[in-house]
Amino acid sequence: MRRVENLENSIYKTRYREIYKLIFTADIDVINDHSNWLHSGEKNYVELKMPLWIIMESKILNKRIWITEEWGDLRISTAQLDLDVKSKEYHDSYEHFNFKTQKQLTEKLKKLLEPCLEKEIEEDLDIEKD
Repeated sequence: MRRVENLENSIYKTRYREIYKLIFTADIDVINDHSNWLHSGEKNYVELKMPLWIIMESKILNKRIWITEEWGDLRISTAQLDLDVKSKEYHDSYEHFNFKTQKQLTEKLKKLLEPCLEKEIEEDLDIEKD
């Protein structure tokens, strides 16, 4: 389900905008955004050090995807969606990718989500230079 209307919200035009642009234009079944940067007000130490925490599920990709920034490290992690989460096979299906910049993360995310992006939308998504 595409969520392009979310891109009109000015909050998504600030921090992590290219990441959200890809997420909201891709055909993703479930998006759970537990990011701390979205919340206004005083944040505790852990909330400050873990600003980005998005969990997505895509039946097209057959993957559960985590996009995180923890303690300054940007990461994408994936696991197979069709396996029992308590099984060894599920844990063996994990893949982890670490990035130094948001641009690197966004480029990897675009490749990962490619089957979920429409061609017209994909051509319109220009990853901004850092």
